[in-house]
Amino acid sequence: METPKKTYSKQGGRPKVGIGRIRKYVVSTRLSPERKLRFSALCREAGQPPAEVLRQLIDHGTVRARITREQLDFMAQLKGIARNLNQLTRLANAKGLAAVRVRHAAIVTAIEKLLKQIGDGR
Repeated sequence: METPKKTYSKQGGRPKVGIGRIRKYVVSTRLSPERKLRFSALCREAGQPPAEVLRQLIDHGTVRARITREQLDFMAQLKGIARNLNQLTRLANAKGLAAVRVRHAAIVTAIEKLLKQIGDGR
């Protein structure tokens, strides 16, 4: 007697990409030298490749620049200050608000300064 062979329908591997996510259409266009320079400048400012800049323009009408290293440093500082503020708030609740008010004011001004610097960068 014969033993039936096992058939495997799925072998594993990467799952199929959904139909809505497949990029199968190619669009090419001609640009004047002025428009090409403007488009190249837009890509450079955004820090993204031309294809991604076009996708963002089509989807949203604007291009958002990537977060720069300087902005990441500001956000890291802001995160550290927020931790200190939480510690001071905990201390204020434990010992009374008057003892920590001066330190709170200094940290709040530092946060406002960093937020202004981050806002000016965009």
